[in-house]
Amino acid sequence: MNLHSIAFNSGDPGDYYYHQWPVQAGRQAKAWVHIMHGMTEHSARYQQFAEYLNQHGYQVSADDHRGHGATGNASNSLFHLADNDGWNQIIDDQYQLLEHLAAQNDLPLIILGHSMGSFMATRFCQILSDKGVHLEDRLQGLVLSGSNYAPAWTCRIAASIANIERLRVGKTSVSNLLETLSFGSFNDGFKPARTDKDWISSDQAVIDNYIQDPWCGAAISSQFWYDFLKGLADLSAPQAMAKISPELPIYIFSGAMDPVGEQGAGVKKLAAVLETAGVRDIECKLYPQGRHEMLNETNKQEVYGDLLVWLDSQVG
Repeated sequence: MNLHSIAFNSGDPGDYYYHQWPVQAGRQAKAWVHIMHGMTEHSARYQQFAEYLNQHGYQVSADDHRGHGATGNASNSLFHLADNDGWNQIIDDQYQLLEHLAAQNDLPLIILGHSMGSFMATRFCQILSDKGVHLEDRLQGLVLSGSNYAPAWTCRIAASIANIERLRVGKTSVSNLLETLSFGSFNDGFKPARTDKDWISSDQAVIDNYIQDPWCGAAISSQFWYDFLKGLADLSAPQAMAKISPELPIYIFSGAMDPVGEQGAGVKKLAAVLETAGVRDIECKLYPQGRHEMLNETNKQEVYGDLLVWLDSQVG
């Protein structure tokens, strides 16, 4: 069984769940990949990808963030991060978890963040040196999947709208307006659409499994939106981007039809902003016809293989 739980020192969010996928018995792992999943999904969805990495010598971990998956289910808080400051808490959770896991191995660490997890991973790397933890020397690379870049001022405007909505509907309630403004147009490029989640992948089995999964795809709380958008404003500021180590290799990949990445435009902007901030080693790959979850696309074996080449180049 690869599902584990720990209780953080703060006691919040209570039992915190994560998966570990070790390499095969008797084989020495060459590095450790930690996955930060996206909004309204969970870590078990990465099992096939994790097992692929295991076969090629990588130990893998992935958590269920607060408000998500087994962690959110255990605390009866699915799709709601916290009543206040949820974004900073979800980032701090990663430090606590990774310090716990780092005590169990001495492997080089590469962080992979998908969608919301890509923003979490970016923020994690921006403030890593501020935390006084010992992960900075272990971190060998950052992988961003299904990401984007928006200027801080646009995120602040969006957060202001979310603030009004959370006051109107309540912190733990859903705002239909925020859901429409965020996801309402995502299927526009895939009409006629079979479902309202066609933007996720062109693999219909992936979409059906996502829709049927009670831990995937639900509307999030208005407080979640507010905290998330404030977090995006913080991490998108030029001074925050400049805090990422210029020596940290970054691999960015996305579907060229992904609405989250503005059909590639936002992904290219992200790479350009990181380069302007001083990051020296950036590789960016867009897959033609690919949608949001390239790790779950019909050409996922190609995506896996391309990422493996990059991982191997970082850990020798």
